[in-house]
Amino acid sequence: MRNREESKGPILDDSFFTEKLGLPETYAVKRKELVLSMYRRFRELFGDKVERGRTFVVSVPNRIEILGKHTDYQGGKTLVISGLKAFTAVASLSKDNLSELVNMEPVYGKTTVLHDNFNTDILEKGFGWQYSLSVFKRLLKNLREAGFPPVSAIKAVFYGDIPIGGGTSGSSAKVISDFITVALANNLLENKSFKELIIENGRLAGIKYDQPDIDNYRLALSMYIANYENGLDFGALKGDRGVGTFGGSEDHTAIMLGEKNKVLFCRYCPTEVLKKVLWPKNYAIVVGYSGQKAEKTANAMEKYNRLSINAKKSVEVLNSILNTNKTMLRDFFKDLQPNQKAEYAYKILNEHGYPELAERAYQFYREEEIIEEAVDALMDNKMDIFGDLINMSHYLSRDYLKNITEEIDYLQKSALKIGALGSSGFGAGFGGSCYAIVPAEEAETFKDKWKNRYIEKFHKYKDVASFEIYKPCNGAVWEALHD
Repeated sequence: MRNREESKGPILDDSFFTEKLGLPETYAVKRKELVLSMYRRFRELFGDKVERGRTFVVSVPNRIEILGKHTDYQGGKTLVISGLKAFTAVASLSKDNLSELVNMEPVYGKTTVLHDNFNTDILEKGFGWQYSLSVFKRLLKNLREAGFPPVSAIKAVFYGDIPIGGGTSGSSAKVISDFITVALANNLLENKSFKELIIENGRLAGIKYDQPDIDNYRLALSMYIANYENGLDFGALKGDRGVGTFGGSEDHTAIMLGEKNKVLFCRYCPTEVLKKVLWPKNYAIVVGYSGQKAEKTANAMEKYNRLSINAKKSVEVLNSILNTNKTMLRDFFKDLQPNQKAEYAYKILNEHGYPELAERAYQFYREEEIIEEAVDALMDNKMDIFGDLINMSHYLSRDYLKNITEEIDYLQKSALKIGALGSSGFGAGFGGSCYAIVPAEEAETFKDKWKNRYIEKFHKYKDVASFEIYKPCNGAVWEALHD
């Protein structure tokens, strides 16, 4: 390991990248170079504006949704992993009242926020400024409600290599990264009173604590930060507008609780980790980003939220028809077998004149059934069955959610033609990414073939589409830099 003078940066052991982040060696080397470069940039910009000895590095990964399309916000289940890509930040507390968040890529600009006690004002709008401002506003609002002092301004340099609109939860990773950066610099994350506040309000929100091998505080934080996006209350901590998406906690659970080489089998509303399933070493997950952005803005957000709204309407209509008072789709038909629920829900809603809601409910119950079977197949290493179930999930999303674009459907079909055991688009849909399961020894060759076929078909994406071999990594990590 080079000494401090040679590296011109902080001392970070290699194990931080390979063990704490859980990155493969080639990615670990690149991430270490990035952090050292960010640190130097941070010192150039803010050397005299921050206190030495109080600098931190934050790494917040993306997530890959294996199964569970639009199920989490109805109390359903998902299979998720933490990914290779991340938002990485180097940050410290500011000596003045300006929070400055500088992107390492100059084209994305800088976000500057003026702090005045519990009030904030946006002065400069770098790319993603809405997420940063939402974090400051929600945190300050909740701190004031709980009788805490306001957070002070921070200085940060950050970088994200998560494809914009790639469907791998870049927006959630940005929100989590900003929250951790602000809370860490202000000594909140390890503050006993703040930890008690989050855990207690998690209890009020219905979280089941003391789940096997799950840290209660991290679990509560994952659900709390999820509410920064959907604007919902967290126990007695009141929500606000959020960032406009009516989603659940899937992304935040994967990002905060993910583990190296493991797939999380989770249930939501509230969040519960049902199992951690070891990913088989002899198989790889290859992710192809289509270049067709799945951004939750304007028309795209309306399409995304339509799926959430239709799920909610399905609950209301089923309650009216059945004379019940359920709150989520998961609460209906508990006396039926998993393979009976989808058909029954479809029949009832369609017969009463709600064909669109019938399709929405059908997809939800079929996806739930598929997930249960997929977990068993994965645990038994029956990867052919696992692949078939993944394919079925894609078809359900395409035919019933209608959120699979031409690009994603082509990726799925072409993956199967060149040897994938299974393949599926994932995430919110309306663009984004597709993944394929292949034998690990064939992953590199498969990746190149898959990319070449896609670019040949959709040449317009040749400069933005990307293909990577993934493995489950660790969730969000932060570390003090000994500068």
